[in-house]
Amino acid sequence: MKKLIKASVLTLIIGLLCVNTKAQNTDTKKTNGNSIKWVSLTEAEKLMAKKKKKIFVDVYTDWCGWCKRLDATTYKDQAVVSYLNEHFYSIKLNAETKDTILYQGIKYSYDPNRRINTVAPKFLTPQPGYPTLTYLDDKLNVVRISPGYVDGTAFLNQLKYINENYYLNMTFEKYMSDIANGQK
Repeated sequence: MKKLIKASVLTLIIGLLCVNTKAQNTDTKKTNGNSIKWVSLTEAEKLMAKKKKKIFVDVYTDWCGWCKRLDATTYKDQAVVSYLNEHFYSIKLNAETKDTILYQGIKYSYDPNRRINTVAPKFLTPQPGYPTLTYLDDKLNVVRISPGYVDGTAFLNQLKYINENYYLNMTFEKYMSDIANGQK
């Protein structure tokens, strides 16, 4: 009986390892081995001193299902990876991190009463939801906050809207209307 249990457990472990290896190989193929170059808020500030770029902030939580889907789909899209890495400094910010974060010379920490890091509201709407995609210009001003999951195509449209400075002259809705009408 003990031999049967040991054999069953061993078979289960080997099976799980095979499935995990296959999943990892699938992700690598989807992105051709490339991935988004994530940096911290502090690192982004230092990089901005050397080379100005716009900043993209993905505000997420560990329990958020749509955040995990964004990681598994949109952030694996090769066009998204290439565009982000070329034009933006990308930051993943866990809204509930207990780590102290230094941003713009101010230290932010976890607030146990609100269950959020005090830096997170800078990148969220007044009614926070996750994921939230926030875009900053090259002077660290928030220029767009977009709550919710988006697929690769919709995300690229948002990135181009910000990177190509359309946000300075038109609403995102007008920009999308122009795309739909073949004007962009």
